[in-house]
Amino acid sequence: MKNFETILSDAGVELTDEQKKTITKAIGENYKPLTDWENEKTRADNLEEQLNTTKESLKKFDGVNLEDLNKQINDLKDNLSNAEAEYQAKIADRDFNDILKDSILAAHGKNAKAITALLDLDTLKASKNQKEDITAAIKVLTEAEDSKMLFGEPEAVEIGKGNPIGNVSGHGMTAEEKENADCRAAMGLPTVKAEGDK
Repeated sequence: MKNFETILSDAGVELTDEQKKTITKAIGENYKPLTDWENEKTRADNLEEQLNTTKESLKKFDGVNLEDLNKQINDLKDNLSNAEAEYQAKIADRDFNDILKDSILAAHGKNAKAITALLDLDTLKASKNQKEDITAAIKVLTEAEDSKMLFGEPEAVEIGKGNPIGNVSGHGMTAEEKENADCRAAMGLPTVKAEGDK
């Protein structure tokens, strides 16, 4: 591409250095190089293409009630939030019940249901130190006159004592074996002879 000086020179116009400076300045202020124009055109073409794409995308929303759409989105968010809260509550309940069960077991509770009924479950659930507070609450019950009978070591059950209904000879023993077992029990010996005993 020819610059203005070459064009004027080819036309037989000679310029002084001062005139060249003035014209160069005026051209720079009023005209852009062809490459700048091409860049601007490319940018404009891209913007037009983006605009057309956006118009096409917006056509999908023709006839859509934006208020209804927003309500559906908000309802879905609420449902998700509620489901998450419900899930967390179930996890918290499970963890609380596990701590409660283990604590009652550790305190040798005889009837977990009765012990649980005596506890302030709402306060214990809201506690930030559930394990310590549950242990403390159970300790109070183990010492209270009206509830301490719910705790203690399980009573030993002697095997071989009694006569279950329908078992006349007693636990599959013959009449003689039953008589021997009863005699041994009366003397404070085990009901069944150990090997090597006389």
